[in-house]
Amino acid sequence: MDHKAALLALVLVSGSLAGCTGDPDAGGNDEIDAATLQNLQDFINGTMATEWINDRGDSGHHWNISLSDDEWLEVKSARAIMYLYHDGDGHFESWPAMIVSDEGYFAQWPSYALVGSSPIFGGDYSLCIDWNDGICYDYNRGSEYEIVEWSVIYRIHSTTGVNYYYTGAFSPEAPLLENQTITLEVSYVPWNSTGGENSTEEHNRIYGTIVIDLYPNDAPLHVDSFVAHIESGSYNNTTFHRVIDGFMIQGGNINGTGGYAANWYGYCNGEVANIWSCDTVDWTIPNESINGLTHGPGTLAMARSSDPDSAGSQFYIVPSDSMPSHLDGSYTVFGQVISGQEHVDAISDVDTGSNDSPVYDVILEGAWVN
Repeated sequence: MDHKAALLALVLVSGSLAGCTGDPDAGGNDEIDAATLQNLQDFINGTMATEWINDRGDSGHHWNISLSDDEWLEVKSARAIMYLYHDGDGHFESWPAMIVSDEGYFAQWPSYALVGSSPIFGGDYSLCIDWNDGICYDYNRGSEYEIVEWSVIYRIHSTTGVNYYYTGAFSPEAPLLENQTITLEVSYVPWNSTGGENSTEEHNRIYGTIVIDLYPNDAPLHVDSFVAHIESGSYNNTTFHRVIDGFMIQGGNINGTGGYAANWYGYCNGEVANIWSCDTVDWTIPNESINGLTHGPGTLAMARSSDPDSAGSQFYIVPSDSMPSHLDGSYTVFGQVISGQEHVDAISDVDTGSNDSPVYDVILEGAWVN
């Protein structure tokens, strides 16, 4: 029998005895009064208020407390006497302190009036004058005031334990995004293998569409930037300026000077930077090439310089007669052609001049999200 059950039995027995023996001294002191019964019942139910505790100490003692998983902390006051020697004189001040757990949960923020409490059950809490990035300081880093004495008035509340209701209905992992499909409308002058007069000229220009499936779960930043450029019209009327037969076709130079990321991802010209110190035209995308996707016919990937985090707006598509596996894990794959691969293959065969530039412009007429 636990202590509460035993106490309840004692109350019941005492009540019975009082009823049987009556009131021998006629003073009314032999029966248990209503207030006593209520206090006993409150104790049994665990509803009686917990007493406040007043801990005090000096600079040679650090106040801290450890709570079990079924306890939480209520803080009425946390204060400190601070000392600063300055200009040949000692200065004393009374400061509000804070009570912070090792995990960074505040049970008491510096305040003269408010009572605070721990936001979770359990944990190890300490008195801090200053707190930053998980470090509890017993002095003020700005003014160099040092703690002399401290006082913490608090009480600990208990519960019957933690009730867990996890059913596994929700995964802790973020839900997978649906793949996005986009369309590129292209035009080009094909190479004619039969030769002959006027066989490869502007009036033979062909128009076609290339449909591509994008993989936001595997390369979220690259997909985000690519789609943002499409939605803003940045790719419209640009060219595939570099074409290498049997390797890839490259486009996306949206400003004529190399291109840039559509949004800020924390990188400037391939280096971690602050957005305020980086011009928009220098925004780049951090590398996402280690995503398990490999190069093959129809692969859509992002071009970049030798810096892994220097991708901007330029992209390339792999034709059917290419298998550039040496690019795997170095250049970020973020999509796959699902329709119109014949136009990718035809573009890879067009006549080119210096710097692998097509003799007749290969134009990205427009792009849109399906």
